[in-house]
Amino acid sequence: MATRGAQLLVYGAYGYSGQLVVEAALRRGLRPVVAGRSADRAAALGRQTGLEHRAFSLDDAAAAHAALDGVAVVLNCAGPFSQTAAPLATACLAAGAHYLDITGEYPVIEALAARTTAFARAGLLLMPSVGADVVPSDCLALHMKERLPQARRLELCIRLLELPSRGTANSFVEALGKPNVVRAGGELVERRMGADSRSIELDGERLHMIGIPWGDIATAWRTTGIPDIAVFMRLALPGAQPFMALAGRSRAIWQWPPVQRLLKRLVQKLPEGPDATARASGHADFVATASDAAGNIARSHLRTPEGYALTAETASEIARRVLAGELPADHAGFRTPAALFGADFILGFEGVSRREL
Repeated sequence: MATRGAQLLVYGAYGYSGQLVVEAALRRGLRPVVAGRSADRAAALGRQTGLEHRAFSLDDAAAAHAALDGVAVVLNCAGPFSQTAAPLATACLAAGAHYLDITGEYPVIEALAARTTAFARAGLLLMPSVGADVVPSDCLALHMKERLPQARRLELCIRLLELPSRGTANSFVEALGKPNVVRAGGELVERRMGADSRSIELDGERLHMIGIPWGDIATAWRTTGIPDIAVFMRLALPGAQPFMALAGRSRAIWQWPPVQRLLKRLVQKLPEGPDATARASGHADFVATASDAAGNIARSHLRTPEGYALTAETASEIARRVLAGELPADHAGFRTPAALFGADFILGFEGVSRREL
């Protein structure tokens, strides 16, 4: 049985990730409304796909509410999510629509989690991070909890984005100079960027990773209850790790508005994102290590398709399930992907494998 309303709306549908999500939604038999701030770009995508299009600014709460008329599920693909998530979630609550997005930004996730009571009372699902941030790692985190039920610490080592999109690169620019953040004793704790690193061997290759404040410090904690969680990521660009360490010592410089504007102008010269060949040939790796107070240790490796390709698949499938009402009775309020769909949800996608190490 379908949820109330009749449609899925993808906001930011004409962006790099948004277009991939729309294409995947079409392959699943959905006919989403394509939407965004730009009337011209929304209309162009509507003509290209034959889909209904809508344009509205999130600065106008009344307009955003009105634009969701007849919409049952909103999937937000418009970054930066620090600017779009809160107003679009508010519009969803007013319009009676479920809210999904593809953010990996932990402050956004934390802010949305704080709104769980209002969404639960309205019978609405509030689920950020339905893309490669954080569906695979969230499912892997729950898998580790099931393997080691008394786990007290979880480390996630991730090789995900060999070539970031402009939007992702902008997020990295905004993070320059800011601290790393980990979950310690259930609380968010700041660490100097570049101070934490890991080196792991995977398929005969030595991978060097740096600690970053990824979305899992918000989601995996809520999914598993494991109190200590840290995330490490391989930064593919040569020299990226020492550069991030240097940036962590000089926050004021990198956060200075003129420097931020300059770097973001440089980002605009990058390719929009990996092309179809790169998406088809690439893959991502997630290695999780869980440990408990008795000294027991468990490790597992998850391999998935390339990150942007995976985002399109997981986001569109979750949107399909929500639109179709394929949800447990207790779905309302803030939920993480693995908590709602289970640790093995990620294994249902082509090209995904998981093994114990």
